[in-house]
Amino acid sequence: MFTFGYKTKLSGIIRALLAIAIGLVMVIGADATRTVVRIIASFIIAAGVVSLIVGLTSSKDKAPLLTTANAVFDCILGLILFLNPSWFSGFIVVIIGVVLVLFGILQLIALTTTVSLLGGGRGFLLLSILAVLGGALLVFSPFSMTVMRILAGLFLLFYGVSELISTFRMNKAKEAYEIRYASDISNPRKEPETTVTDAKEAEFRKIDD
Repeated sequence: MFTFGYKTKLSGIIRALLAIAIGLVMVIGADATRTVVRIIASFIIAAGVVSLIVGLTSSKDKAPLLTTANAVFDCILGLILFLNPSWFSGFIVVIIGVVLVLFGILQLIALTTTVSLLGGGRGFLLLSILAVLGGALLVFSPFSMTVMRILAGLFLLFYGVSELISTFRMNKAKEAYEIRYASDISNPRKEPETTVTDAKEAEFRKIDD
């Protein structure tokens, strides 16, 4: 069963809420691209701080220096983006397009898995398809920056809503999968017992010498 990206319900919900939040900013924000860059920078900084704390406190980490170095790099990169969003804002639409294509394809695969297990739900695939096609459009950027910004926000909203749906359907699909195959795993098939029903006792006759 395909579960990549959906190991936990929380990861899918976070992706969905982040996409919806950024999508709304892109649609209604006056200075949307810089705001989005700062939002992304904030998440990079937060991830770097968490990784830094884990790397310094976890005794199970086999490479604490590498983890710490990566965390410090994330924090520095996040700060640079946060303080200088204009450096990155010109590429944000294209980057959103690439992300939508990649995550949209994963979402399509996940939703297809839920259809085979739960039945129905094929209509939900339309939002994922729109997100993938929209992402491809954003990569080529055929319109003005203002139009592309609004389109990027709309496609992110499509993806965010579809991600919420796919997350909850994947959770149900995993439960259905476990229920369906639990008996096969816990009770392996036994060989049928053979019974002899037509057996007769042997008759002996005394033979005179």
